[in-house]
Amino acid sequence: MSAVLRTGPRWQRGALRAWLLVLAWLAIITLLSSEAFSATTTGSLLRPILRWLFPEWSAEAIWRLHFAIRKLAHISVYGVLALLSFRAFRLSLEATALRHAGLALSLVLAAAATDEYRQTLTHSRTGALGDVGYDAVGGLIALALLLGWQHARAGIRQRQQRL
Repeated sequence: MSAVLRTGPRWQRGALRAWLLVLAWLAIITLLSSEAFSATTTGSLLRPILRWLFPEWSAEAIWRLHFAIRKLAHISVYGVLALLSFRAFRLSLEATALRHAGLALSLVLAAAATDEYRQTLTHSRTGALGDVGYDAVGGLIALALLLGWQHARAGIRQRQQRL
């Protein structure tokens, strides 16, 4: 089944709000990828806290934890974008859940690539193709969990209807 744009009150109420949330989240991503959230800046805030929490850890171990926190941020932030995008596509296009997920993942990849390119134009940030990979993994995990959850719910409903 091909995707068809939804029309009527459902589009006007739910879909517009859903797309505004996507745009707001993209603005948050842009803020988080600004110079204010560079590795140096977050390190100057996080490393003292991490040293206080783990005083016996070496400087390299603290650096590795800071690095892991930053990469987990990529995964979680783009996972949220994938979920918000999935919902916006679901409310605005008639298509299968798998197609909505594919479109949402495409939006995640486009946003991630654009954001990393933009970071190459700043002084304190470096755009990295590997970060697009982390972003894609975040989107994939979120969408896989969502589709798995929807599949499980549908199975439970079918079993309840048979009883």
